[in-house]
Amino acid sequence: MSAIEMKMSLLQEVMSLDDNEQLIKKALASLRRLKEKARVKEMEADDYVEPTKEEILADIREGLKDLKDLREGKNVGHKFMDAREWLKTLD
Repeated sequence: MSAIEMKMSLLQEVMSLDDNEQLIKKALASLRRLKEKARVKEMEADDYVEPTKEEILADIREGLKDLKDLREGKNVGHKFMDAREWLKTLD
C-alpha cells in the first residue's frame, strides 16, 4: 500500500467516526502521540555522529600505545584484564 493510499484509508476511517465527539478526541490524541513519538525518535537518530577516520585512527593508536606500555611493565590502569581473569567473570 502506497503512502497516498494509506492516507486516504486513514481519512476514510476518521470520516467514518461520524459525530461521536468523544471518539474523535481520542483518535486525535492518539495521532498526536504517535506523531510526537516519531519526532523524538527522528531527533535521537539525528544526534548520532559518525566517527571520522582520524578519530578511529587516533583510538587505534592509543590502544596500541597502551599495549606497548603494558608489555614494558608500565602502569596503564585497569584498561586490560588477563584472559583467565576475564573468563572467571563469566562464571
